[in-house]
Amino acid sequence: MKLPYYRPGPRSLSFSLLLLLVLTLLVLTGLGVFRLYFGFEWLAGDNDSGQLFALNVRGGKSFNLFEAGSFGRTFWTGLLILIMQCALMPLFRLPAATVLAIAAAVGVGLLHYKFSSDVPRIPIEFELLTVFVLYGMYVLLSYIGEVRDRKRVHRLLSQYVPAELAREYGRDPQAVSLSGEQRNISVLFCDVIGFTAISEQLQPNELTEWLNLYFTYISRIVVRYRGSIDKYMGDSVMAVWGGGIRSETHAHDALCAGMDMQAELDTLNGRYRDRQLPQVSMGIGISTGPAMVGPLGSEYRMDYTVVGDSVNVAQRLEAQTRKYHVPIIVGDNTVAELPGMLFRELDTVMVKGRSKSVTMYQPLGSQEQLNEQVMQLLVRHDKAMAASKSGDWGTAESLFSSLRDDWGPQSMYELYLRGIEQARRG
Repeated sequence: MKLPYYRPGPRSLSFSLLLLLVLTLLVLTGLGVFRLYFGFEWLAGDNDSGQLFALNVRGGKSFNLFEAGSFGRTFWTGLLILIMQCALMPLFRLPAATVLAIAAAVGVGLLHYKFSSDVPRIPIEFELLTVFVLYGMYVLLSYIGEVRDRKRVHRLLSQYVPAELAREYGRDPQAVSLSGEQRNISVLFCDVIGFTAISEQLQPNELTEWLNLYFTYISRIVVRYRGSIDKYMGDSVMAVWGGGIRSETHAHDALCAGMDMQAELDTLNGRYRDRQLPQVSMGIGISTGPAMVGPLGSEYRMDYTVVGDSVNVAQRLEAQTRKYHVPIIVGDNTVAELPGMLFRELDTVMVKGRSKSVTMYQPLGSQEQLNEQVMQLLVRHDKAMAASKSGDWGTAESLFSSLRDDWGPQSMYELYLRGIEQARRG
């Protein structure tokens, strides 16, 4: 049978030294080099001081180590057994360490039985107690070390897989499947607008500082809504909801995260201004749908990620924010998951690499968050879109023109008007 053991290292050495220190204190106590005497006296009602009780602690000794005679073979052999226990236990895992402790107890018992004619310096009861105190100390130290190891592994694992998955693995490794599985998820793509121009203005160390601030800002909001960062790609961030751990609110959480990123952008830009760095604007695309979730890669490198049509759509939607000049674009699948939110329909397009069209929307917020004016503008916009789809170009042109002046963005409505003009010519 092969006993599970640890390789000798700083931890096992420190554990052995701590156990030897405890052993020294116990041996000196057993010899009577120093002792503590406790006294308790109940005083309630015995005097007028109001004192209820008195606890007395006195120190003393009953044995002079320097004037003692021979300790005898029983003492030294027993001490050798205890020293070996202190030195060897930290090299083994708990089951083997338990066997060592039992063996030490048996050895002490046999030693006192074989040399029963000798008068022991330390009673057998105290030596056996010392064996089990040392074992208890080892168990406590091992538990503390294991807790610290788990925290360190969790921090390390969280850098490569979603934090929720790392926590789940820490609780129950068998509960986490390391093979891919299909799930409904929501994916958010966030990309800096004009990053090339920004990178040209900055030195490499300044660009690193700029990106670290940006990634920290995005990641903090993703984590706030229980999402996970899938990867950083240049100046882009891909975040996933429902990937590491299943979620019934993945679409809502992803949308709230995206809206907070845009709403709190002034905070990030304020930090950039304080450091005399270029400010940032960004586009966000969100898509919802089925995807394969799990490890992907080769024998040389694996990555826990998501793949599927939803990932491609989210990336393409983010690219459309430049064309329509809106901060966030979501797909129709995400809109279907959020009946309590209001959206402005933007267009129906063919996404590159996809045979089916996608209807794009700009999220506006919940009905409670929007005032009456915005609600009326949204109704006009929906009428304009319906007229455009039915070929009623006059009505659509009139409504889009008024919305361009009353709502905006102007460039988006100019795009619609140019489309109507082209349709009339064609």
